Amino acid sequence: MAELYSLRACMVSHLPAAAFAVHVMRCVQAELIRFDPQAAVHVDRGDGYVHLYGKAQGTAFSVLLTNSEADEWKADGPYALDRYIWTELGKKEIFPARMTPYLWSVFSSP
Repeated sequence: MAELYSLRACMVSHLPAAAFAVHVMRCVQAELIRFDPQAAVHVDRGDGYVHLYGKAQGTAFSVLLTNSEADEWKADGPYALDRYIWTELGKKEIFPARMTPYLWSVFSSP
């Protein structure tokens, strides 16, 4: 019930898909840099896409989303896009060093 009234739930309901995707990618960016101060992580927004890319934990990565894909992830819930991005990073063997309040929200919400 609390999730229905969270700031993230409001954001997912009211932000355009690309703006929401940029916010999510910046959250991921902040965590990657927190865990690896040597990380170089970038977020770009272009016409019709949002792109998270760089190098963390010694591994290069790239997650590219079209605005329509971001909109689909938004429809799946406030943290669905975050989980997708962290799953993609996990495929590259880039993992969080520890749980943080943000990651707890990502992995414990429906």
